[in-house]
Amino acid sequence: MKRLRVVLAGLAAFVLAFALLVWFMPARWVLPWLRSSLHGVQFEQLEGTLWNGRAGQVSMADGTRLGRVAWTLSHRALIGDIQLGLKLQQPQLQVQGWMHRISATQQAWRDVTLHLDMAMLGVQPWLHGQPQGQFDLHIPHAQWQGDWPMQLDAQGSWSQAAVDTGQGPVRLGVLRLAIMGQSGVLHATLDDDGHGPLRTAGRLSFSPLGWDLRLDLKPRSDDPALLRWLHGLGTPAADGTLELRYRGGLAQFGTGKA
Repeated sequence: MKRLRVVLAGLAAFVLAFALLVWFMPARWVLPWLRSSLHGVQFEQLEGTLWNGRAGQVSMADGTRLGRVAWTLSHRALIGDIQLGLKLQQPQLQVQGWMHRISATQQAWRDVTLHLDMAMLGVQPWLHGQPQGQFDLHIPHAQWQGDWPMQLDAQGSWSQAAVDTGQGPVRLGVLRLAIMGQSGVLHATLDDDGHGPLRTAGRLSFSPLGWDLRLDLKPRSDDPALLRWLHGLGTPAADGTLELRYRGGLAQFGTGKA
């Protein structure tokens, strides 16, 4: 009986020590083990624990440096219920939000915020220049199936919107974006605030089968830079309105000009 008590006491001490080790597991010990499942993502300057940690620099497999990352992981991950809070920071980009893994292919995100310096995107051929200004996006709720959003509720704004064409900035004002999605079909609107130099009205529908964008642009002033930029995108109508229509996938076989 005494020997049994000793064995049980030793086993209890081992389980307690193991539990404490897991509970306070340093992040620098764990993440190297997960390297094969991180798809080449590299973590540097690791601090904290597996459950509440941070990395001074995170880089993608191609070498792209994302910035500083901090995370909070629920201890329920020990039973397979993964709930993760993330915060990414760098001078031109800040992202944070909460993720709950519903299954191996489904994720639910909530309270996601994004702040992006649009100049980070570089020159965009479809804009005929480099975007400028600040883009802010808030996603109260989103559910992903694989790589596609099945449900989405998002609102964003592009403040001090402008395009640098190399001959100076073309000012667009303030643009507002709203996206709603159900069952994998998403609908978005893009409008201005009603006071800027460019009246903007855009409608976008997209799904895994295709997408359809219609954008109506009309200047509110005779700004030469703005008019020149619009003529570079297409031929305006007699009243100055430029109508743009882009389609892809099965949407291009619908009615109207693609």
